Amino acid sequence: MKFRLTWAIYFLFLFVPFEVIVLKYLPVSDRIYGLMLFGVEVFIYLLAGLVLFRFLASRKLPSGTPLDKPLWIFIAYSLVITVINQAPMLQSFIGLRVLLRYVPLFYVLCFIQTSEHFPRTIFRGLLAIIGIQTLITGWQHYVGLNQIWFPRASELEIGGKQFSFKLLNTSFGGGREMGVGIGTFGDSVFLALFLVIAFAVLIAALQKGNLESKQQRWMVFALTGLSLASLFFTYSRGSVLLALAAIPLIMFFSGGRKKLLIYLTVGVIALSPIILFGVVGDSNKSPGYINPKIKYTDPISNIFAVFTSSYVENTMQFSRGAILTEIGGELVSSFKLLGYSPAQEFALEKAATKLFGSNMPINNLPIINDVYWVAFIIYYGIIGLAIFWFILFKLFKGSLFVYRNTPDPYLRIFALAFVAIVILAIPYSFILRTFVFRAWGFYFWLIAGLVFAEWRRLKALEKQGLPLTSENTTGS
Repeated sequence: MKFRLTWAIYFLFLFVPFEVIVLKYLPVSDRIYGLMLFGVEVFIYLLAGLVLFRFLASRKLPSGTPLDKPLWIFIAYSLVITVINQAPMLQSFIGLRVLLRYVPLFYVLCFIQTSEHFPRTIFRGLLAIIGIQTLITGWQHYVGLNQIWFPRASELEIGGKQFSFKLLNTSFGGGREMGVGIGTFGDSVFLALFLVIAFAVLIAALQKGNLESKQQRWMVFALTGLSLASLFFTYSRGSVLLALAAIPLIMFFSGGRKKLLIYLTVGVIALSPIILFGVVGDSNKSPGYINPKIKYTDPISNIFAVFTSSYVENTMQFSRGAILTEIGGELVSSFKLLGYSPAQEFALEKAATKLFGSNMPINNLPIINDVYWVAFIIYYGIIGLAIFWFILFKLFKGSLFVYRNTPDPYLRIFALAFVAIVILAIPYSFILRTFVFRAWGFYFWLIAGLVFAEWRRLKALEKQGLPLTSENTTGS
C-alpha cells in the first residue's frame, strides 16, 4: 500500500503539467477524450477511497488536521444555501466540486506513509518540470505557437451541463497576446498560475533551503531566472507582479527583515518616478494603451503598461476594474450574508436580476468570474467567504508552524513557500479564478498535503513530549 500510493502521487505530479499534450494525441473519440479530462480527479478520488478503506479495515482513525471542521462547515453551509434558494442541486454539486476537487489529494498526502526522501523527490521533480516548461515557453515566445501545443477541441455534456474544451480563441475578446507562451498547459493563464507557485518554491529554496550542493543551488538560481522570464512571456501582468511579491513575503517570514527593508527602499526609490509619472501624468501626452492581443508588445513594456494612466482608464472602463467597482461595489453595499448557492448560472442570474434588473445581458454574466472574490460572494455570500478565508488562515498558520519546527530541509522549503502562496492567493483571486483552475488548485493542495503531513507528525511528537527531530520520523 505504501509503495503503490506513493508512486501514484509521483505519477499524478508528473502527469498533470503534460496532460493536455498526452491526451490530445490519444486515438479516441471526442466523448472519450472529454471524459478522460476528468481522469486526474477520478484517480485522486480512488486514492482517497483506498486510504479511507485502509483506515476502516484497521478500525483505527487517524488524528485530523486543522482544516477538518471548517471544511465540513463550509460544505454543510453550501448545501443549506442551496436548499434555501431552491437552486438546482446538480449544478450546486458541480460548482462545489470545481472549488474543492483537489482537497482529497490534500488528505491522501496527509494520511499515507511516505519515506523521508519523498519531499526531496517531489522537489527534484518540480525542478525538472520547471526546466521543461520554461524552455518550451521561451521557444514559443521567440519562434511562435503552432497547433502542436494547443488543446484538442471537444464538447461534453454531463447531466445537462455542457463542458467545452476548445482551442485558444483568436478573436479580440478571447484571444491571447502576440508572442505569448503557453508551455504544455494549453493556455497562458494556466501556465502563469503554475509558474507563480513554482517561483515561490524556488525563492524559498534560495532563501532558506539547505541545498545539497553548489551545483544544485546554481540550478535553482538559473531556474528562478528562467521561470520569471517565462512569467513575462505569459503576458499575465498580475501573475508577474504577484510572483515578485513572493520575494518580500518569503524574506519577511524567513527572518531576512533587515535585508528586506533595504531592498524595498531601493525598489521604491527606483520605481516611484515610473509609477508617479505614468499613472498621474497627463494621459494626452503619454502613449495610449496598446492591447498586446492585436499588436506585439515586448514583455517588459507589457508590465510597465500597468503604471500608465491609459491602462488604468482602460481597466476601469472595460475590464476587471469595472467589475470590481460597479458590480463588487453593489454587492458590498448590499452586504449579502448568504449566497445564492454554488450553482453558477442560477446564482449569477439571480444576483444580476436583483441588483441590476434587466440591464445586464445574461450572456455577459460569466465575466464576473474574472474577479473571483466578487463571484464568490454571489455564490457563497459574506458568510461563505469568511469561512473559506478562515480555511486559508488555518493553512497559513499550520505552514508557518511546520517551517519553524521541521528538521527536513525540503519540507522547510515547501512550508515557507506555501506561507507566501496562501497570502498571494487573496489578491490573486481578484484577477483570476485561482482555486478552480487545475494549474493552481492541484499544486496548491499537493503542497498543502506535504506540509500538513509533517504538521501531523510534529504535533504527535509535541503531544508525546518528544523533541521535533528527524530521528523521530515514524510516518503518518
